[in-house]
Amino acid sequence: MLGVLKAGSLLLYTLEDRWCDNQHGVSCIPDGAYRCIPHGWEANSPVRMKRTWEITNVPGRSAILVHAGNRDTDTEGCVLVGMGVYNGVLTSSVTAMEELRELIGANPFTLTIKTADDISLAA
Repeated sequence: MLGVLKAGSLLLYTLEDRWCDNQHGVSCIPDGAYRCIPHGWEANSPVRMKRTWEITNVPGRSAILVHAGNRDTDTEGCVLVGMGVYNGVLTSSVTAMEELRELIGANPFTLTIKTADDISLAA
């Protein structure tokens, strides 16, 4: 499911799984406002996905990240970001993550997900 993420003047595209009854690893996130916290920013962090953000307080779910990826097979129930979309695939996802890292850094933020597939964040 494609969407848009607006953060100040930054406009990115997002990709999530379709709704599958909020099942872990295969469903998009229900509409709402969620606190996102830094994930894997420590120098020796043992996590696989480094310098991302974890989306917290999703009812019945955990370990949901905002991270790089291009296809729906990359989502694993998370939110992917990209600079553009081509044939349903996100483009320049690593660049999009670099832009987010520069804008947000290792800081928490609020992510609002709306029915219109429109995602925005606020510091």
